[in-house]
Amino acid sequence: MPSSFVRSTRMRHAGYPSPYAARVSAGETMSGFTRSERVQFSLIGLVAVAAIGLEVTHANSVLIFVVAGLAVAGMAHILGVATEQAGEASGPRISALLNATFGNAAELIIVVLAIRQGGELIDVARYSIIGSVMGNILLILGASLLVSGIRHGRQSFNAVISGVNGTMLLLATAALALPTLFTIVLPAETSGAVSISHGVAIVMAVLYGLYLLHAFRSPDESAAAKGNAHWSPRLSIIVLVASAAVTGLLSEFLVTAIEPTIKATGISAVFVGLIIVPLVGNIAEHFAAIKIAAKGDLDFAMGIAFNSALQVALAVTAVAVAAGFIFGHELTLSFGALEMAVLIAAAILAAFIATNGNATWLEGAELIAIYVIAALAFWYV
Repeated sequence: MPSSFVRSTRMRHAGYPSPYAARVSAGETMSGFTRSERVQFSLIGLVAVAAIGLEVTHANSVLIFVVAGLAVAGMAHILGVATEQAGEASGPRISALLNATFGNAAELIIVVLAIRQGGELIDVARYSIIGSVMGNILLILGASLLVSGIRHGRQSFNAVISGVNGTMLLLATAALALPTLFTIVLPAETSGAVSISHGVAIVMAVLYGLYLLHAFRSPDESAAAKGNAHWSPRLSIIVLVASAAVTGLLSEFLVTAIEPTIKATGISAVFVGLIIVPLVGNIAEHFAAIKIAAKGDLDFAMGIAFNSALQVALAVTAVAVAAGFIFGHELTLSFGALEMAVLIAAAILAAFIATNGNATWLEGAELIAIYVIAALAFWYV
């Protein structure tokens, strides 16, 4: 049962395109940034500096929220590039480990910081978990199918690997649904909901560990060769650590501005958690998956969507519940009936598509339509 990020690594080292790697043109060294990366990183750096300046000068909270959100999204892209390059230079096993660790780093940082602050931000952290899962299996997967179908018509993919990911997704969704069902049936038993959430988090963490173990021990992994990194390993690690640190700082600004922004704009904490935070944390993966799908590699694009969803559902959930326990702000995995119904429907649809073995652009459009409709409904929650 190889995980999709390990499979993606194998595909890259077998000659498939990387979602983040840029082509190195003549005259550029194999140990530095490409011209395209310099331009991208410079623009992201300017936005990050602007966010820091707004925070230092105590500017309008809504403005800080918007600019810091853009900066965090940009830093998530840099994290993705650095992770990719470090993996390409180190081989598939290290690449898989880095992807498992940093795949959803930006969103994880935001969630932990929100839990630490407590109050209304607990709802933001809680709902960002299922919001990210929905975004990955409706928006990212849908956009990948749509772009791939428009460019290449009906496409086939590996139904065995996708089917395993779909099954794992259904299992994770069922586990997330149990605390909600418990709360609906026994609304007065708040302590029971907390205990069940702790139990679910532990099981999720163990399952994710087994998921990684099985992936790393799969027999064909050792056959993969090192990729064509154009960064040196040292540069990759420096950028990875630096971008993670800056992401943490910018996320602090973003989280601090959430509550004032909610009060100033009237946007609900549920909508911020379900829609805005996942978009900020996953925008780099959105573009990566769409780019890969446009090139006709639907297996790879679907792997990005499913793997990110599973990382959040299994790993981020466990870390979030643990953070709530550590900071004394208990985070239960009890969601509203509407949000859970959308998540269950999305997981079933994604699993059905995953086991079908082929897809068209229309199925992608349908997934995106469901996401848009759900977002409209969440706006009024």
